Amino acid sequence: MRPLGTWVVIGALALIGLFAARDALRGDEAPASSPASQGLEKPRNPPPALARAPQIPDKEQLAAELQALGAGGILYVTDVNCRRYLLGLPALLWTTAQGLPGPDCASGAPSVVSERSGLTAEQVDAEAIEVSSEIWSHEFPGTSPAFKPGGTLTFVRDGRLFEWTTACPAGTAAVTFRGLRAIDRCPRPIRGAPRLMQEVVWTGENDFAAIAGPPGAMSLLVNRNGREVSLFKSVGASLSGLVASPHGRYFGARVGGSMFVFDSRRPGNLALPSGAERSNEVAWSPDDRFTALASESFMYLYPSGRPRRAVALPLSAIQLDWR
Repeated sequence: MRPLGTWVVIGALALIGLFAARDALRGDEAPASSPASQGLEKPRNPPPALARAPQIPDKEQLAAELQALGAGGILYVTDVNCRRYLLGLPALLWTTAQGLPGPDCASGAPSVVSERSGLTAEQVDAEAIEVSSEIWSHEFPGTSPAFKPGGTLTFVRDGRLFEWTTACPAGTAAVTFRGLRAIDRCPRPIRGAPRLMQEVVWTGENDFAAIAGPPGAMSLLVNRNGREVSLFKSVGASLSGLVASPHGRYFGARVGGSMFVFDSRRPGNLALPSGAERSNEVAWSPDDRFTALASESFMYLYPSGRPRRAVALPLSAIQLDWR
C-alpha cells in the first residue's frame, strides 16, 4: 500500500494535468488572465496626483497691501492646465484645496449665458453660432454672440449687428426659442449700429460697446443713449477680445495680442501697472472699483484708473473672473 503522501502528490499532478488540458482546448478564445486577476494587478500608469493650489510667497505682506486698498471678494483663477482655483481677497486664501474643472480652455471664444432667458450661445464655427437650453438648440450663421440685459440674443453677420426680435413682420419665418419660455423670434438688423461690426458687448438694453472697422484700422466704440464715442483706434494692429466691467464703465480689448484697459469717460487707453504691458486677461470687482490684470508671471490688482497703486501677486492665469 502506497503512503498517503504519495497519493496526495499523484492527485495534485492529475489536477494540474486537467487544468492544462482545459486551457489547451480553449485555445485563443480566452485571455491569458481573467478580468478578476487583472483587477488585482497594479496599474502601470497610476493617475496623477490632484493639483494643489499654487503657493504665494510673501502672502502676509501682500494681503496687508490688499487690505489697505480695500479690495475684497473672490477671484476665479484658471491656470494654463485649465484648472480653476478660487482665491479669497484680501487674505489671499485659496477656498479650495485642489483645482476645480475650469471652463473650456480649448475653445477660442467662451460661451455667453443669459439668466433672464435661460439660454446659452456659443461660437461653434468661424461663421456659425449655436443657441441652446437644456431641451433645445438651434444653429445659425453669425459671429460675436451677445445677450442684452433683458435676454435678447444679438450677433454680427456680414459686418452688421442683428438681434433675435419678437417683433416679426407678417410672413417672416420665425424660430421658437425654447429657454425658460417658448418665444417666437426672427433676426432683424439693429439701427444705428456701426458698419463693419466685429464684436459687441451690451452694457444696457440699448447701450453697447463695439469693435468695428476694416482689418488694420479697427476702432473701439461706445454707444450710449444713441450717442457714439470713439475710445481708441488701432492702426496696423489687431483689435479683439472685447469685454466690459460689470457696471459698463471700463472695457478691455487685446491690441496686437496684449490686453489693454479703457475708460468710457476718457478716450484713449489707460496707463497700466509697471510690468503689466503684456497682460492677457482682465477682470473687475463687481462694483467696478478694482481691476485685475493677469500676465504670464504676475497678477496685478489695483483701484480702477489708478495703476500706480497696484499690488503684484506672483500668480499667472489664462482666464480671470471676480465675484
